[in-house]
Amino acid sequence: MVLYQSEYKSIEYKADDTMIIIRWQPSTAGLDEETLKSEIKKSLDFILVHKPQRILIDSSNFNFVIAPELQEWFDNEVFIIYPKANVKRKAFLVTSDIFAQVSLQQHINDAKHQTFESAFFDSEEQAMSWLKQEV
Repeated sequence: MVLYQSEYKSIEYKADDTMIIIRWQPSTAGLDEETLKSEIKKSLDFILVHKPQRILIDSSNFNFVIAPELQEWFDNEVFIIYPKANVKRKAFLVTSDIFAQVSLQQHINDAKHQTFESAFFDSEEQAMSWLKQEV
């Protein structure tokens, strides 16, 4: 079930798998920091309502480099929501943009408030297989 669609991403909920799938669009190249934060906050609203144990972030088209200050915002404002929503696993489909990919990995690896397992994948099939394992 599609929950949200914008110029920058879509959010889908799969009740059978207690999973939310967020797919970033190539238009993220034109994002500014405030718009990104707004889009992330919309995701958090749906995460709090649906309480998915699993999240798939398709960042294969994500073309925005997450600066260190924004990485800190993720840690302090985003990751603290996940325990309230019972998120256990978060998988990322990686982007071909090496700078965006490194910034995505850093924002996870450097997090202080990470209460969930995370992994990065080249294929959606691998990501789904990992996500569907018992949590």
